Amino acid sequence: MLIKGDQARAFEVHGLQVRDYGAVAEGGASVAVVDVPPKGGHPYAYSSASDKIFVMIEGALRFDVDGIAYTARAGDVVVVPKEKLFQYFDWQGQTARVLVIHAPTTDETAEHVVPNVLRTHYAHLTGERVKLRPMTEDDWEHVCAWNADPEVLSWADEPGTPPRQPEEAKEMYRGISLFAHIFIIEFEGEPIGECWLQKLNLPEIRDRFPGRDLRRIDIAIGRKDLWGKGLGTDAIRTLVRFAFDQERADGIYSNVSRANPRSWRAFEKAGFRPLEAAEGLIIWR
Repeated sequence: MLIKGDQARAFEVHGLQVRDYGAVAEGGASVAVVDVPPKGGHPYAYSSASDKIFVMIEGALRFDVDGIAYTARAGDVVVVPKEKLFQYFDWQGQTARVLVIHAPTTDETAEHVVPNVLRTHYAHLTGERVKLRPMTEDDWEHVCAWNADPEVLSWADEPGTPPRQPEEAKEMYRGISLFAHIFIIEFEGEPIGECWLQKLNLPEIRDRFPGRDLRRIDIAIGRKDLWGKGLGTDAIRTLVRFAFDQERADGIYSNVSRANPRSWRAFEKAGFRPLEAAEGLIIWR
């Protein structure tokens, strides 16, 4: 069976250029080629009818499939089972091309885009000195200010992390919230930072511990006048108790770098230990 290129139905969706070749056989799969523009991508979505198979043809894309991050380059294949949330985007600033197979054939009524807002949760946690409450869409003033401060990002990530524009920060937290509990850290009734507990999204770490329920903690103390006072360690310990006692996780990982000694010490004080032959620290239940 030959389907010629001029038979494809061309259209644009989410800023992507799609050439849909339709079903390859009755009741079988459907095929499309998608051109992803520089810095473009597909929002979080899922299919209630079809598995999706992405075959990279040109360039590279970052995929998030059910909370797990993958980098796919030409020749790589990414499989997204139906009902699983997925997203992909170009981060290199170069056009990427990917062949998309839907099995069985795609049904537009079964394709669902997730609203671009923070997912809410209802966990309120109390530490020795801090309180953790759910982050909401009303917290952007503080969160965006912290993400625009290079000093704060150096503590939260590592030295040299570039500031994030407000829309970039919002997009990041909204995506993470689909697979995480995101909290605002409060001290004496005032917001001083943020943190989250999410499904571990790094395949290279997850694959070392098959069958284990691993989570990840990230944290930023935005109030620089409160650095060095043990509030970050208190927030980490509070999240650890939540992960083990309520979420029943087996282990918690932090991707903190040794180049960030302040953050490294905070996690060590909370009981984390270096993960052998890998960057970061881990704590087990």
